[in-house]
Amino acid sequence: MKYSKATTKILLLAAVMVVIQKFALALPAQNIAQAQSKEVTHSARISSTTGKVLLKRVDWSDFRPVAVGTELNQGDQIKPTKGARVRVTCPNFYQPFIPAGVPSGLKSICPVWQPIIFKAPPTSGTLGGTNSQIPYLITPRHSLVLSNTPSFTWNPVPNATKYTVKLLAQTEVVWQKQVNKSSTIYPGNPRLRAGTKYSLVITANTGKSSQDEGKLNLNFIVLNKSEIAAIQTEVTKIIKQEASQQVTALMLANFYSRYTLPENTIQAYGLTAQNFKSYSLSADAIATIEALLKQGKQSPIIYRSLGDIYWQAGLTQKATENYLMAIKLAKASEYLEEQTLALFALGEVYAATGNIKQAINSYSQAKNGYILLGDKKRVSLINQYLENLE
Repeated sequence: MKYSKATTKILLLAAVMVVIQKFALALPAQNIAQAQSKEVTHSARISSTTGKVLLKRVDWSDFRPVAVGTELNQGDQIKPTKGARVRVTCPNFYQPFIPAGVPSGLKSICPVWQPIIFKAPPTSGTLGGTNSQIPYLITPRHSLVLSNTPSFTWNPVPNATKYTVKLLAQTEVVWQKQVNKSSTIYPGNPRLRAGTKYSLVITANTGKSSQDEGKLNLNFIVLNKSEIAAIQTEVTKIIKQEASQQVTALMLANFYSRYTLPENTIQAYGLTAQNFKSYSLSADAIATIEALLKQGKQSPIIYRSLGDIYWQAGLTQKATENYLMAIKLAKASEYLEEQTLALFALGEVYAATGNIKQAINSYSQAKNGYILLGDKKRVSLINQYLENLE
């Protein structure tokens, strides 16, 4: 049977997204478990070093240099070069120094490990952020919210000088304001109700509206005091550890972006067993990394991590910009894996938005990266992506 060009493209994109959903969890550096954990979990990271540090992941053929901030998993081996003083932050915030000159297994260095929930790719009904003429919502976008005075940000539209912002609870207008920039803060009055789904409509004086993105599920939900208190406890633990500003911010952002509501609370929030895992604290994760960048902190790990969070939120252009910056900065040998992860993620974005030629190019470069890392498993997986695209 012959199909029209439009139908062929739709079928191709559907096949690509099926492959992405099936294999996306196998490609990031960390060891990912899909099972729901009842406890808050954190990953391990290289938190400081005074010299060169080498890492060998389970599927790598040999040790490779890596940088401070690199995320670690249970099956890794780490080997600081002679004279290097390397410290690791474990999932339970234990911070041992690693013996130099010899390989050490992460399982023995960090005795406490738990499954990590990794959320990607974007959930159905959130993919957008492609048209620069639209004041599309950036934060909070399909997100859980900790504050009764959340910050709202959206895409600045060319030639727009004013924006009208409306906050809705279903169809009821709760609050309205006119501003002359692409962000504002909710004043807290009337008080937002925990568990209620709110949405934001932004209209520029150019006539363009955030609703021009189409019918998307971009609501946000304010958390109850009990969930907020539990989250703040974990945030305090992260902040109190003796780690660099970069590592602390990365750990905070990962915690926010991977946060999932406890299963026994989902009915109180009007969510279902099918959709509650799609919500995280993505707005807080984005704000954490963006604040780091504003302070002049730049590295491939920072930009790739921010790209991942934007991609999780369905913001394709913002994700693309950050992945490209990560690739641009990843020139040193210790950033080979970061460059490879950013290239793969960029291929995922391009495939999901129909840029097949660019997707093939990005996946092919990511494949070359995994060949250099000696990771045959991920080379094989990327080959399956390419077969579905070519």
